[in-house]
Amino acid sequence: MALTETTKREFAKRTLDILNSNADALKKAGVDSSVKSGELKQLIDDAFSAEEKQLAAQTQSKKATEASQNATTEAYKKASAVIELLVGSLGKEDALSKRLRNLRDEIANEALRGKSEAT
Repeated sequence: MALTETTKREFAKRTLDILNSNADALKKAGVDSSVKSGELKQLIDDAFSAEEKQLAAQTQSKKATEASQNATTEAYKKASAVIELLVGSLGKEDALSKRLRNLRDEIANEALRGKSEAT
């Protein structure tokens, strides 16, 4: 059984709770648990702090992805509108209109990508 990050943190937290609640019994048995408790608490705090940072980064990543997708969609819509305007102005049979109307197919076809002509 593989433990998740959450279960590993919970395991460490429960271990710390047991050490702290049984410090007197451990001391009577000759075990000073204070050093181990201190070390474990610091590691647990670090683990929870790192988890918070990870969750914040995931949230930021999702927001950045959404912003990128929205900006790309808007740029694509604007480019499409510009092509429609130009084709409407030049006429469908104009050479530039034909080239503009074929742009989507050229972009979609991997074999044609990169074969951009200077205009």
